[in-house]
Amino acid sequence: MPSSATIAAPGNYLTKLAFEQESRKWQRRECAVLLNIVFPRKGLRKLATGQLRVLNISEGGLMATSRLTEFPDHFYVVIGEAQYYIGCSLVHRESDILHIRFIAEQPTVFINVVASLTDPFALLEKIRPALYGLEGLA
Repeated sequence: MPSSATIAAPGNYLTKLAFEQESRKWQRRECAVLLNIVFPRKGLRKLATGQLRVLNISEGGLMATSRLTEFPDHFYVVIGEAQYYIGCSLVHRESDILHIRFIAEQPTVFINVVASLTDPFALLEKIRPALYGLEGLA
């Protein structure tokens, strides 16, 4: 099992993409929402799911915690009832805190809405994309 302060090995192209965005470009916004994630298990034969508790978020990534004992290096965040997927790469583990980069920059309107949510469960159920700045994307 990796130590509490390990950095993901930059051997996979997804991790390399995340490492290329090393400098912070965006302001982090505090938030307290839950997000579902999905990732492959045993090669690509099975998909596993889990949840993140997001502590803060920006257009380029987020900081979160999870109850998963073996957290994947690459996964998708699932918004709503599988309405919008965000490709992600784990770039750093620090105790129970996960530092995660999005593979593609997310719309500022969407990030602002996520940060302003008061219901932590809002993104686990079906969403109306236009209310989240995802019109045409989801």
